[in-house]
Amino acid sequence: PPPPPPPAAAATTTMASLFERVLLLGALVAIQVTCEDHPPSAETESCEVYSERDLRLAGASPDAGRVEVFHEEKWGTLCAEPSINLSKVLCKQLGFGRAIGIFTIAPKIKGTPNWLSGIECTGEEASIFECAHQGWGKGPGCSGEAPPIAVRCEAAGLEALVESIPKSQLSLPGVDVETVLDPYTPEGKGGCGAPAPFNPFLANNTGAFVHKDKIAPFLGARLERLDEVLCRDPSKNTGQIEALLADGMQWNPFGFKFSLDAAAARGKGILTDTKAEVLREAMLSPNAKVFWSLDHEARYPEKLPAMSERSMELYHNLSRDGFVRIDDFGLDMEALDETADWALTQRELKNVTVVLDDGACVVARPKVPALQSLLTNETINSVIRAYLGPESVMHGYKILRLSKKLKGADNYIAADWHHDRAGRRLKLFVFLHDIAEIGGRPTEVANGTHNFVYWSFEDYPTSRYDDAYVQKHFDVHRLHGKRGGGFIFDTNSIHRGSPFGDHKRETIILEYHNQYKCPAIHSLGMNVPCPSGDQFMEYHKI
Repeated sequence: PPPPPPPAAAATTTMASLFERVLLLGALVAIQVTCEDHPPSAETESCEVYSERDLRLAGASPDAGRVEVFHEEKWGTLCAEPSINLSKVLCKQLGFGRAIGIFTIAPKIKGTPNWLSGIECTGEEASIFECAHQGWGKGPGCSGEAPPIAVRCEAAGLEALVESIPKSQLSLPGVDVETVLDPYTPEGKGGCGAPAPFNPFLANNTGAFVHKDKIAPFLGARLERLDEVLCRDPSKNTGQIEALLADGMQWNPFGFKFSLDAAAARGKGILTDTKAEVLREAMLSPNAKVFWSLDHEARYPEKLPAMSERSMELYHNLSRDGFVRIDDFGLDMEALDETADWALTQRELKNVTVVLDDGACVVARPKVPALQSLLTNETINSVIRAYLGPESVMHGYKILRLSKKLKGADNYIAADWHHDRAGRRLKLFVFLHDIAEIGGRPTEVANGTHNFVYWSFEDYPTSRYDDAYVQKHFDVHRLHGKRGGGFIFDTNSIHRGSPFGDHKRETIILEYHNQYKCPAIHSLGMNVPCPSGDQFMEYHKI
């Protein structure tokens, strides 16, 4: 048996008990029988032992990815036409709560067998193996119509963390909460070829994205919609878009933002203006409409709260760049090491530690009492309140290791340039050791992209961006530094976790939102994990 945990890691709370009940993910169901000794330094060692019909998520994300099943001593894919009923069954079987969507960018790895094909579920089954299928190793396998099954899931038990708000009490300026998520319905009249003042949906813009084959039909549909909306009143609607450009709006193939000194962007007025309504109707997805309304006031505040000179300096850098470096958080690093070293090796405790892709990525979610001084650090908390709004919360944290086994986006989906599809929120990284700029697998951020309202927040393909395009059009920063320091950044920024390097990387990551953001997302039923499900959940008001 493993040695008893140190007191810091063994601390229990109501939320820790919740995690013991719900965090039994597919990547976690590996039955551990041989790992008697697995020190943190043994990065190349693989000691996971699996049982017949175990499930796992592939792609180095604990709550989204391609689902694989262990059969005849090999991991293989499940093939089916994507459906929310199938996702419901898999998320439930993997120990999650609701399915929040179908993961669409998890291609099968060459040489992986197809174990089950033609799977059909009602959504009520307790296991994927209760669904209709064509038998083990039989059927046509995966195809364009029946790709490898991949899911996006939400952590179970979030009702204990996220307050429920009736739709009637939601305040979203410029948005009808009852209809905002309804899909766009073409009027059938066709367009008239009205010239748009700008057009982010042209076919040649596929080059800005990673998944070009999936983006092409998206751009085509949005181009038709733009033309149809403008043609309702070509002169007036084109003029409204031109007025937004005059107000300081900037755009690219990903989305739009206003310059920080754009007076017209201050306050809520612009959200209810006629020109904003034309932009929403012609160009924004349903989730984009919501996030523009939810995040706008914090993004362009009319007045800042009182704070110290140091907090103001940090806030200024964060609001300008989308990130701010911190040299030293003042934490007890020896205490953090004790908890992290214990948690990252507890492969048997599946409610604490997740091992993904045979150790390429390890996520641990113990209680970490040594973070208490950070949670009450008023210099940091003032920055967070100024950035997210006066009523902000920390929803949880995790310990993350990226190991030498990590080689690219195939086994680490965060290796592509992306945003988190959650709008304005903050993550705080604490370095558990020195992180080198070159070879240290640092997080990379495209400067100034945090204020974009993206044309779409719904799907992974629309939020994964081409490396050459990002490097050409943005100033990229590698967030490296010394042990005990780290950074705070807005996950709405275009960013990536570098998968390449000579060393492992170990960090503690805390997640913050405006207090009302996650309740609004849940009340609307949006397909967005808020808060993220791959962390130790702890509600802490800032």
